[in-house]
Amino acid sequence: MVTSLNVDTALLQEALELTGETAIETLVEIALREYIQHRKQMKNSELSFGESLDEFRKKYQLDQLGLNPARIWGDVRDRS
Repeated sequence: MVTSLNVDTALLQEALELTGETAIETLVEIALREYIQHRKQMKNSELSFGESLDEFRKKYQLDQLGLNPARIWGDVRDRS
């Protein structure tokens, strides 16, 4: 399927530099795969711990404190 996307060129450039990719199509595919993997992990953690990230945010008023748990713990991986 061919899809035309209007993507911020600064984001594309930064992603190209980080990955070393030269083809934008490959870069977009990598980004989508990583996004899907991340969302699945978030859903699994929601099922595992019984509360979603949004519920956690509200419960502990993280937005009012200016804290973003996804940003803080976003790179943490389960190594078990």
